[in-house]
Amino acid sequence: MKYIIDCGHGGIDPRTGKYTDTAIKVRQAVVNGKTYYEGVINRTIGGMLAHLLEWAGHEVIFTVHPNDHRDISLSHRVRVANQHPDGVFVSIHCNGFNGLARGFEIWTSVGNTSSDRRAQNIYNEVKKLSRPFGLKMRFDNSDGDSDKEKDYYVVKKTKGEAVLVECFFYDNAQDIALYENKEFIQKFVSALYEGLI
Repeated sequence: MKYIIDCGHGGIDPRTGKYTDTAIKVRQAVVNGKTYYEGVINRTIGGMLAHLLEWAGHEVIFTVHPNDHRDISLSHRVRVANQHPDGVFVSIHCNGFNGLARGFEIWTSVGNTSSDRRAQNIYNEVKKLSRPFGLKMRFDNSDGDSDKEKDYYVVKKTKGEAVLVECFFYDNAQDIALYENKEFIQKFVSALYEGLI
């Protein structure tokens, strides 16, 4: 199987040490005195997920490699995905909301699509971490499944199956504590993997 991994936003430019995100709202937060960058977290999770997929013999294509700091345009990300319409596109993100909200959610485009079932499988696997680790699950069951639906450009414009995961809130102290917990993050990425395959 083929998986297109999309590590959302930019990373740290190794030449300047600066965060390279072109979004109007810079995706960074200071939690307990440490600065966290959404794009850096996305790259960490994307790289770990790719490693599991490749280890299991799946083909992985990156829209932007986790070691590449550039914030690639949405149209480029979709172009890469659409070169592999038989693959599954996974866009990896983290949420932010003034440190007040927390939890995991998964998005697909509006309406019943082939992505809904895979999104539900991912949600179900990640939900197994909610009790032992206290990960909050955010969902919308109004149409019979747990994924949230919105026509985000990268999921709407992708020809094949496409999901967008919001792993947790990078500006929330409880969620960042989970991210810093090596046992949790390994199990979280494993849950994404199990849900995908």
